Amino acid sequence: MPTIHQLPADGFDALVFDWDGTLADTLAAHYAAMSTVLSPYGLTVDADWYATATGMSTDEAILWLSRDQDVELPLPLAELVDRCQTAYLDQLDQVREITAVADIARANHGRVPMAVASGGRRRSIEATMKHLALDELFDAVVAREDVRRGKPEPDIFLAAAAALGVPPARCIVLEDSEAGITAADRASMTVIDIRRKLHHA
Repeated sequence: MPTIHQLPADGFDALVFDWDGTLADTLAAHYAAMSTVLSPYGLTVDADWYATATGMSTDEAILWLSRDQDVELPLPLAELVDRCQTAYLDQLDQVREITAVADIARANHGRVPMAVASGGRRRSIEATMKHLALDELFDAVVAREDVRRGKPEPDIFLAAAAALGVPPARCIVLEDSEAGITAADRASMTVIDIRRKLHHA
């Protein structure tokens, strides 16, 4: 059963969780959604490429694909993002919680303020939280549309700290992507890379 090393006993006043890949295993669902939406327009969503794009918002990933493959976007970016979100919601049966991390949220619920800070869109985050019955655990949710810049810039994490009323330096971030880890570092937060901490007992 996957477990995660214990959090520090002190030195923090709030927990901030990334969503996709940290609390929820959404990779297959998001990949299927993006591929379904973009492939008819000549944009190839390769599985290996998509794995490297974790931590990026959907709009940033689409723009990257468009530039990399030299394919002009067939529709306004906002419409493509919206279609990807709709297609993702049709794939929720593929999504599972990452129990080792979700258990940290459950154990700390009511003990310290907690937020989700994600490069995803609020619509898909909140629908998935409800699907996984994790929606009652968090005091705040900060999504990509709530800030000007996505990860690796620190905006999302700084907004989460502000929403919780806790100084950034007193927050611990749990993350699974390089972009997210960089963003947390830039926000002057302590960051735990769950990819290194998860192990099999």
